[in-house]
Amino acid sequence: MIHHRHTTVCLVAAAIAVAIGCAESPEPEPVFELPQAAVQIDGWRLDGEPAVYPGETLFEMINGGAELYHQLGFVQALAAEYVDTEGRTIALEVFEMTDTDAAAAIFAEKAGGSGEPVAIGDEASVESYYMNARTGPYLITITGFESDDATSAGILDLVRAVAAALGGRQ
Repeated sequence: MIHHRHTTVCLVAAAIAVAIGCAESPEPEPVFELPQAAVQIDGWRLDGEPAVYPGETLFEMINGGAELYHQLGFVQALAAEYVDTEGRTIALEVFEMTDTDAAAAIFAEKAGGSGEPVAIGDEASVESYYMNARTGPYLITITGFESDDATSAGILDLVRAVAAALGGRQ
């Protein structure tokens, strides 16, 4: 079961900040609907609460790599970890960009033409333990911490489910 406490707290905090005029911008930063991006898949479960990184907080998630995202049109990111019954771990990162072109530019930078193309979302590329996919304005990055068949299958299952949840082709 996915908990909505983090999303509710973020939305309430943003609304209060805007109401008392303390927000840095006139509009609150958008926040992912966690059920939309942090999905459940068979054999894997979420390990803790997904974290959401709107705007400038991306630097907390990927210090040193956030500049490029911001230059191209970054909105927010979601990070979550999944574990299976054997203790294998895979990490999910979903980056929402301002539009499809921005997401395509980030995909091209991250995938760099390497890996094997896979028919998921608008474009996807998989390597033995790592995968990037793009669907609309979203870039999905999944990393497995093992290079076995079960982890590889989990990576593919997760990217298909996330792409479908974000409105893309699975």
